[in-house]
Amino acid sequence: MAGLTVERVVQAPPERVWRSFADPVELSAWFWPPRLQPQARIDATAGGALRIRSDVADLGITGTVTAAEEGRLLSTTWRWDGEDDETAVTIELAPEADGTRVTVRHDGFATEHAVQEHVTGWNDCLDRLVATA
Repeated sequence: MAGLTVERVVQAPPERVWRSFADPVELSAWFWPPRLQPQARIDATAGGALRIRSDVADLGITGTVTAAEEGRLLSTTWRWDGEDDETAVTIELAPEADGTRVTVRHDGFATEHAVQEHVTGWNDCLDRLVATA
């Protein structure tokens, strides 16, 4: 199984960046491009549900929060609608002098092609996060 790691520094404190991931309205605002009109639902506690959906693009993901430490860590399972494979996402937040280092690890891919598609996707997502936080 293959995985990826993508990082960004966001010019905001960890508590603010946490809300970008843990609040459904904030997550909807940046996760996918606005043209996709994403709608997110998340219960950012261990055992909580994650759902991000775009009716416009007819795509979505579901997951279960496997670990959550407010302002520091969010781990979830990740399954694309219509697919059987489930992967795992871990988002770590660490304070830095200029804000917060966001580290996304996404593991459990069956192919290198899937890894590369998700590297592109996570880079796009984190670029939007940096611009909105």
